[in-house]
Amino acid sequence: MSCFLFSLRFTAPVHFGLSDAAMSLYASEETFRADTLFSALCHTALHAEGEAGVTRLCEAVQRGELTLSDAMPYCGDTFYLPKPFIHAPSSEELPAKQRKTMKKLRWLPMHAFERFSVSVHGGAAFVPETVEGFGVHEDYTKAAVTDGEDANPYQVGVFRFFEDCGLWFMLCCPEEDGPYYETLLRLLGMSGIGGKTSAGYGSFEIEDVIFLDEPFDDQTEWLHDALAQENSSYLLLTTALPEKEYLESVLDGAYYQLTRRGGFIQSETYAAEPQKKDTQYFLAAGSVLKRKFSGGLFNVGESGKHPVYRYSAPVLLGVSL
Repeated sequence: MSCFLFSLRFTAPVHFGLSDAAMSLYASEETFRADTLFSALCHTALHAEGEAGVTRLCEAVQRGELTLSDAMPYCGDTFYLPKPFIHAPSSEELPAKQRKTMKKLRWLPMHAFERFSVSVHGGAAFVPETVEGFGVHEDYTKAAVTDGEDANPYQVGVFRFFEDCGLWFMLCCPEEDGPYYETLLRLLGMSGIGGKTSAGYGSFEIEDVIFLDEPFDDQTEWLHDALAQENSSYLLLTTALPEKEYLESVLDGAYYQLTRRGGFIQSETYAAEPQKKDTQYFLAAGSVLKRKFSGGLFNVGESGKHPVYRYSAPVLLGVSL
C-alpha cells in the first residue's frame, strides 16, 4: 500500500454540518470526516461509471486496499494534526492564559508534534503556537419557496477558508490506483463536498498531490515514518469504529472521545421517501490507541432497495505518547 497526501483549496464557502447538533444547517464545522468523503466519492463514481464504480470503491475498502483519513487543516506550508486526547503532564506550570489556550486547542502543527510528545512524557511544558485560525464562520439567509405560499426564510452556516488555508487528507491504496482516485477527486471538486452543494458550496481544486513513499521535507518524512512505525501508541486520523468483536481490546488502555455519525441517505433508488442512516458513535480522530484495527464498512440502511455503507477503515500513525 502507498499513501498519497491531497491538499484541497476551496473555491467557495463550505457547509459541513455539525454531527452532534440537532439543527446542523445553522452552523458549519471547519473540516469533514472520512465517511463523508467516502460517500461523496461513491456518488461521484456512480455518476461517472454507474453502479460498477460504487462496487469498485466498496470492494477496495473491504479488501483493505483503500483507507482514508479525515480532512485536517493546512495553512501556508504547515500541515496540522488533531491534538491527541491525552493529558500532557509536565513539571512546569503554564500561566492561566496558556492553559486556557491549550484546553481550546484542536490542532497541532505537524512540526510541533514531537515537542507535544516530549511534554506527555514529563518534559518541558508544551506551549502552543498562536494561530489566528484557518478561516471565518459566516451566516447566510436563504428562502424556501413553495408554489402558492409565502417564502420561508432560513439560516445556513458556512465556513470560508482564508486565502492560504485549506484541508488535506491521506488516501492509501496500491500505487497504480492513485491516478484513478485523483480523477474521482477532481470530478468531486467540481460538484462540491458537504451540504448545500446545489447552492455552490463545497467546491474545491486539488492544490497538491504528494506521494508519501517519496518524502522530500521534514513534514513528509515524519508522516512517512509514522505511517510505517510499529509503536506502543497509535494516533487515529480517521473517525472510525472497530467491529464489535474487536471493540473491547481496542479500547483497552486507549484515550478517546466519541462522535455521533448520522445523516440521511442520499439515493434516489433506495426508497421513495428520504430515509435516515442508522446512528452510530465512532472514535474521533485524535484518539490514542494501544492496538491497531482494520475497520471496514457498516451497512447503515436496512429498509431500502440496496445496502448503504458508512466508511470506517482507519489511518493510524505510530507515535510516542
